[in-house]
Amino acid sequence: GSLFERDRDALPILLQIFSTSQYFSDLLIQDPGGYDLLRVTEGQPVHRDVLVAELAAEIDVLADPAAVSAALRRYKRRETLRIAYGDLIRGQSLETVASQISFLADAIVEAAVRFARRQLTEKRGRPGRPDGQPARFAALAMGKLGGVELNYSSDIDLVFLYECDGKADGPRPTTNVEFFDRLVRDVVKLLTEPTDLGYAYRVDLRLRPEGERGPVAHSLEAALSYYDVMGRTWERQAYVKARPVAGDRDFGHEFLQSLEPWIYRRYLSLADITGIKALKRRIEHRVSHEGDESRNVKTGRGGIRDIEFAIQFLQLLNGGDLPDLRTGNTLEAIAQLENVGCLTHQERSLLDENYRFLRKIEHRLQIMFDLQTHLLPEPPGELRKLAIRMGYRDAPQKTALAAFDADYQSKTAINRKILDHLLHDAFGDDAQTEPEVDLVLDPDPPPEKIAAVLGRYPFRDVPLAYQNLVSLATEKLRFLLTRRCRHFLASIAPGLLKTIAATPDPDSTLVNLEKVSDSLGGKGVLWELFSFNPPSMKLYVELCSSSPYLSSILIGNPGMIDELMDSLVLNKLSTRESLRETLDELSRGAEDLEPILHSFKNTMQLGVGVRDILGKEDVHASTAALSDIAETCV
Repeated sequence: GSLFERDRDALPILLQIFSTSQYFSDLLIQDPGGYDLLRVTEGQPVHRDVLVAELAAEIDVLADPAAVSAALRRYKRRETLRIAYGDLIRGQSLETVASQISFLADAIVEAAVRFARRQLTEKRGRPGRPDGQPARFAALAMGKLGGVELNYSSDIDLVFLYECDGKADGPRPTTNVEFFDRLVRDVVKLLTEPTDLGYAYRVDLRLRPEGERGPVAHSLEAALSYYDVMGRTWERQAYVKARPVAGDRDFGHEFLQSLEPWIYRRYLSLADITGIKALKRRIEHRVSHEGDESRNVKTGRGGIRDIEFAIQFLQLLNGGDLPDLRTGNTLEAIAQLENVGCLTHQERSLLDENYRFLRKIEHRLQIMFDLQTHLLPEPPGELRKLAIRMGYRDAPQKTALAAFDADYQSKTAINRKILDHLLHDAFGDDAQTEPEVDLVLDPDPPPEKIAAVLGRYPFRDVPLAYQNLVSLATEKLRFLLTRRCRHFLASIAPGLLKTIAATPDPDSTLVNLEKVSDSLGGKGVLWELFSFNPPSMKLYVELCSSSPYLSSILIGNPGMIDELMDSLVLNKLSTRESLRETLDELSRGAEDLEPILHSFKNTMQLGVGVRDILGKEDVHASTAALSDIAETCV
């Protein structure tokens, strides 16, 4: 009663917390003073360095591992309540909530590393370098912690590195290998060992070099050698999110800078793309085998993992020469990918909105009982409760459950469609097409590679053919998306070159193709169309190969891409009556008819010519249609 008297907002605040999270409710009941602390802090975000310094000061005065373990867990509980208050009561953004959860993990890992190293140094001495200086040590976060987008209840993926081999200067002989192996095990124990207060974090070390078979800590030289010789595409993808979080963070940054040429190569080969697709299929197969595909917010079709795969694929594809894309944070990457032209504005908006939606579901699922779960509840009653916790309300037209389910189905379907469009459908798995795809994706191929790939086709002048091919991958207007243009040209390159090679004069066809495409503006739109509609590509090549007149219309009238695309899907020829209606509409109120007549004539003749090339009209129908166009203009 006294609480509600002195704080009139207490009842609605507590009801909101109690209805959203049994775990947080239990914490408040166990610590009655915790609520007052929440009201003082109001869930305001705290800077990372403040959290690190605050916890370090508390740990520095402790000497007993059990006391340290308890202090880490108490600190996590207290700060997680603060973060949840900001999330549930203050409605803070996903960026704020996820970064606060991540910074809290940073502080706890840093405190564990400091204490464990202090204790081990007292026993075994200080590990050194050959020059006598202390050997540096760093913990790298991978996954969501690395991307500063951690969940309320999540494993933390860590990789531990030390500077070099050597030995400690303690009373008994200890190599650096032995010292840092023991240090990592002590750190992991502080974080993971169950106590009366639970554990601080579940720690996953499987992303380290050699995985579970390798040592828990690697020297700088050993790690760099491993990735140089044995590093795989999925490991490069994992390192997109890597971030130093504890120990000597400058040392961690130096290591990642050394790895950048390996992570973000000059270009992403078809073999790399196939590897990314294969990893995605394996994950999907496992989820499907477990029977949770339709309910899994993370790994189900159109779930969080689909968005992350699409984004990381584009980062690896384009990050070699675009440093702005080298971020581990998904939302930042989505924004940057639009800025550099790899995503359309619509794709960026949809992915950003849908990612926030799915992550909010993930948070609401996990904070209920502090469980690492990504599964939507099966019973309709429980699913309705989740919908209400997400902010949905019953309405006369639609229940909260129905509205939530409709949004979930719609958003996940869109996510999957975007992933398929950018990755699965765009690039096949046929190894025979690899050279053509790689030739377009490689920004600077050596002459022998150009000759080897294009030499398989009947081009008389291979260097000129390559120049024209490169031009097809480049938008001439600055506001158009050259990155996207190259992406989809690479996806159709094998089929396009094969179709060009089948024409009577491949060199001339490619030259004409380059001129026509340049005049259209927006080549990337065409390549996207051709990636899922190969017959349109064949028609386009035939037009550039066998119809100089139609080609001249396109070349002489820049910007006719809409008219061309309309002609590619034209179902039937226009009647004389419809031609007159169209021209009347176009010329209504016009002061100068000449440009309107020219544009009308070109557009209509293009449509007739395309249907003629397709063989959909006989010569009598085509000539009659051309006569109708002429009479209408007259």
